Amino acid sequence: MHIPGMSRSHVVLAALAASSLLACNVADTSSEATLAQPGESCVEDEGCASGLCQADTQVCAARCTSTCEGDDLVCFEGHCLAAGYCVEGVGPGCQPSTCEPGCAPDATCDLEAADGPECVCDEGFEGDGQTCTPVEQNPCLDDNGGCGDPALVQCDAELDDDDALIAACTTINPCLDDNGGCGDPAFFECSNPEVGVGHCADIDFCATDNGGCGDPARYLCINVSGDAPLCQITAACDQDYEVPLLEDTFISSLARDANFSSLPFLVVHSSFQTEGEENEFNYTSTYEYLAKGPHSSLLKFDLSALPNTGPVVNAALKLVRFDGFYCPLFMNCQFLGFTDALDLVDGSWSANALTWRHAPEVLQSSLASWRIAEGARSQGGRLYTITSAALTAAAQSLVETDADAMALSVSSTRGRSLYYSSRHSEADRRPTMTVTLRECTQHQVLPNANATVSTFEPDTPLGEGGGLIADRNRSEFYVRFDMSDIPVGTTLAGAQLQLAVTDVESFGGEARFSVDYLVDDVWGESSVTYTNRPDAHGRELAVFNLQQGDAPTLPETITIDSIHLFEAVTERFEADRSITLRIVATEDAATFAGRTHADATLRPTLTLIYE
Repeated sequence: MHIPGMSRSHVVLAALAASSLLACNVADTSSEATLAQPGESCVEDEGCASGLCQADTQVCAARCTSTCEGDDLVCFEGHCLAAGYCVEGVGPGCQPSTCEPGCAPDATCDLEAADGPECVCDEGFEGDGQTCTPVEQNPCLDDNGGCGDPALVQCDAELDDDDALIAACTTINPCLDDNGGCGDPAFFECSNPEVGVGHCADIDFCATDNGGCGDPARYLCINVSGDAPLCQITAACDQDYEVPLLEDTFISSLARDANFSSLPFLVVHSSFQTEGEENEFNYTSTYEYLAKGPHSSLLKFDLSALPNTGPVVNAALKLVRFDGFYCPLFMNCQFLGFTDALDLVDGSWSANALTWRHAPEVLQSSLASWRIAEGARSQGGRLYTITSAALTAAAQSLVETDADAMALSVSSTRGRSLYYSSRHSEADRRPTMTVTLRECTQHQVLPNANATVSTFEPDTPLGEGGGLIADRNRSEFYVRFDMSDIPVGTTLAGAQLQLAVTDVESFGGEARFSVDYLVDDVWGESSVTYTNRPDAHGRELAVFNLQQGDAPTLPETITIDSIHLFEAVTERFEADRSITLRIVATEDAATFAGRTHADATLRPTLTLIYE
């Protein structure tokens, strides 16, 4: 029997429960009443849409709730049944055959879902299946978003002002394009630490091979932004080189075919003889050798070891004399002039074969001479350093002609001497020669203008006056140097400023002064004032402190040699060949000698060094 208002499931359930349900009236306002037997039926508060009736009144139980008493019972369409009950596809244990209450228009019911039929949004949509919205397409997925080669350009999807996805293109390595905007790649490098980032830095030329400056013991490499590095000489221009002694020996006129190269000494013996005296001298006090008649000693030095870095400006031969002629008291040794002398000789000889008979030709006589002191028989040995303009010139001439060696002969006009040779056991007593090469030029530039300016007299040209004054924040002075005499194409390798202090006044400070330079060199000694003074560059080139105390030693000479001074002088030399240095006092005050000072050695000097 079908009860109006009941579904097929209700009929099945009613039959299974063996409960004869009568037709309900349609009233839904009846009072709450006792339900049917527990486990048989339940009612729902849904306006009696189910048609379930109360057992005693046969009216709809509209205000009843869907509840069941007992374990594992659920209310299913007005009946309390076991949760797993399912007959003919009806019951709480049956899976629905479709998605209820239905899916969104852009969704599909997935009947094979693990938890039963489920609405799933179609491809291109997102949501819970009941509501689906279009998925916004990532623009970078298609042709790298139009950004170009993905190896060079990265595409990122970003939201625009309307919250729409757009393609944002980022160059992965900006250094690949125009050096990342860093500038000339010869002087600037661009690095790529992360996507889209280019980091600019100066190339550190000095880190490799000292920037090409040469020996780091002699040259300081200074990096310059956007330019080649500067090479500053840190060593003296005049460099000493000890040239190796190749061989030495002596020869005797009375033993014309004898060779003495094995002996550890050199003999110089003249033909001078006083009345009643035999011309011989027995050196038995040290060695068993009898010197008789003229002797001369020969030395040969290796010039090939000298570097080709500059002209010879000095040559010095060092000999240690340990025995010789003793001047008797009755003789006027000073008048007689006992001297040994040095000649330049042909170097085509070998010490182990040289004899008097084959004595080398004298090429230049009297290169140098030196007086032997009275009582010159010294047991400990006396060092003689022999140098002269002629010896230096001879060495320079040989260097210019690429000669491999310099051969010298030592003789005496009146005396007798014994010198240590290269075979002597004590190396520091052997003959040596030192050649000094001038490896750079030092050009002293004197100022062509200098003047003091003062806040006390801001519109008055003070010129040099009685001296150049730097006084705290009251006075400062300028010194201009014209560098146009330096040869065109010269590369500077150093710059030194020399100032002389003639007076100091202490105001309790540390007597500290600094050097700057002006941006404009156009000013006149008789016209520059504090008011119209050129602007200062504002870059401190050097600082120095003067002597302090009750009685400082004056005049005091100050030599300033700094990297920043060298850089500024080089910059101005290459630009205008002129620079105006500015000296200011940060504490205390001092007067400096100007360019017209009576003592020329105290005048300001800018020394330029170049090779």
